[in-house]
Amino acid sequence: MAYLPITEYGLIGDLHTAALVGGDGRLVWLPWPRFDSPSLFSALLDDRRGGDWLLAPTQIVSWRQAYDGETAILVTTFETSTGTAELWDWMSPWDGVAAGHDLCRMLRCTAGEVEVECRFAPRPDYARSTPELSIQDDHLTLEAHDLTLHLACRQEWQIADGSATFQTRLRQNEEIGCVLSSGAQIVQVTALAADLEATRRFWQNWISSCTYTGRWSDAVRRSAITLKLLTYAPSGAIIAAPTTSLPEWIGGPRNWDYRYTWLRDASFTLDALCELGYHEEEANFFSWLDLLAKKFASPLQIMYGVGGETELTEEELDHLEGYRGSRPVRIGNAAFSQRQLDAYGGVIDAAYAFSRHRNVLSEHEWSSLRDEIDYVCSHWSEPDQGIWEMRGPPAQHTFSKLMCWVTLDRGVKLAEAEGWQNMVDRWTETRDEIRESILEHAWKEDIGAFTMTYDSSALDASLLVLPRTGFLAASDKRIRSTVMRIKDDLSRGALVYRYRTDDSLPGDEGAFLLCSFWLVEALAAIGEVDEAVQRFETLLSYASAHDLLSEEVDPATGTALGNYPQAFSHIGLINCALSLSQKLPEDESLEPRT
Repeated sequence: MAYLPITEYGLIGDLHTAALVGGDGRLVWLPWPRFDSPSLFSALLDDRRGGDWLLAPTQIVSWRQAYDGETAILVTTFETSTGTAELWDWMSPWDGVAAGHDLCRMLRCTAGEVEVECRFAPRPDYARSTPELSIQDDHLTLEAHDLTLHLACRQEWQIADGSATFQTRLRQNEEIGCVLSSGAQIVQVTALAADLEATRRFWQNWISSCTYTGRWSDAVRRSAITLKLLTYAPSGAIIAAPTTSLPEWIGGPRNWDYRYTWLRDASFTLDALCELGYHEEEANFFSWLDLLAKKFASPLQIMYGVGGETELTEEELDHLEGYRGSRPVRIGNAAFSQRQLDAYGGVIDAAYAFSRHRNVLSEHEWSSLRDEIDYVCSHWSEPDQGIWEMRGPPAQHTFSKLMCWVTLDRGVKLAEAEGWQNMVDRWTETRDEIRESILEHAWKEDIGAFTMTYDSSALDASLLVLPRTGFLAASDKRIRSTVMRIKDDLSRGALVYRYRTDDSLPGDEGAFLLCSFWLVEALAAIGEVDEAVQRFETLLSYASAHDLLSEEVDPATGTALGNYPQAFSHIGLINCALSLSQKLPEDESLEPRT
């Protein structure tokens, strides 16, 4: 057993939690029952101690992994010296609060015959708990802490050392079914066929609403499904990624827990889905924000647990070695207590986009948004940690000021549309004040770019969003100059680093895929469409075989880095495809990529 490259893992989920399954048939990551719950399997973060669930033929010669059409059903095909088999993995999606969950695995011999091995080795609570396994009639029961789960499978299990195993042989058309479930009712393997078909229908129905039909349709639609997999149905929250502590550099310490809802990230997700024709996710998210606003005083935190939890205390798990020895493994995220003034701009921008699509927010939801706009109106000039969550002293980050301008700009538009005339004057005055501040302090004539902070000369790839915000026209020479300076100084091929300055943290990191997509959009905005298309096509090659994207990439080796799959990266892909499709002639925008 060994760690696979992270792009050799496929994602399955049920809109409550998600799991990663390797091409070798090992399920190596599964928090239960929520995205941010303690893990049941975490071999992804410690191959020896973390626990996994293997279901695969022995003597595998090769494997390949793909989704079953436009669904979240994962199919792994194994070639062995004696036959061929397919492993089907899925979780039954639930739109609302579910009494129980189930994870289904089905291994079928499709040609010849295969020897099969199964090892069910849960290690609850990030491998800090010893499971109790017992055989109960036709199923296994697992008990640990407050978890009670059942594994239905018609095989003779052997239990030892907290693991259950069996071996068997399958001939052509024979299959093994396993269902891991929680809740009072045990899901039986006889329900697998119906469950599989219901799951397939759910995803096919959902993706059928996607309005994008352009040149990069396959990648865009898979990105949409991936973003949907990162939504928490009971609340409407949207997480940044389903994993924790996958390293930004192999062996390095920049390993963070992304299984939470950053208002910024979630807002960007909503914008991307909205542009593809999805609005229910926006309505659910703003309803959730409304509940948070009723419960907590303004301003909102920059991030929450998927159930609205405010305390996300960061902890290091010293007993786990980390993915490929990348320590520390962290749970929780100390950024929850930071000030990041840019976060509100994303929320208000998403609300403005929501309203433009003729969707209606309740009066209380608008009231909550007004409170956030008023907060930014009063505090925009203060320093913060910025979009990149610097753990050093706060500073006057240009991106934060820019998004404060977005907050007020969209706020003014909303106020005018809603008839809040008493707010328009103050918000307009503050918006114009922010604009003057950015132009005076962030633009450096000698550098030829807007810089990361008011008092530095460092470049920051987040400022590639300048054309997208409407702060200045894309034809403005300062926009072009900033884009080209960032391209020259921060890019390595098609990949772009966030910045190249001291951030008070040890260790290295890879190039950031979202920034790489931002450069594509910015180049297209300033008229460099051919280069933008070339870069975009190159970036698509960094996706996994199932079109999943990591957070970062090592430009030297192409190795995927960071938490996976990453919402930011899929948001960037969708936005680029939409922008480029508008810039290309109609015949080129509809031409499939090869």
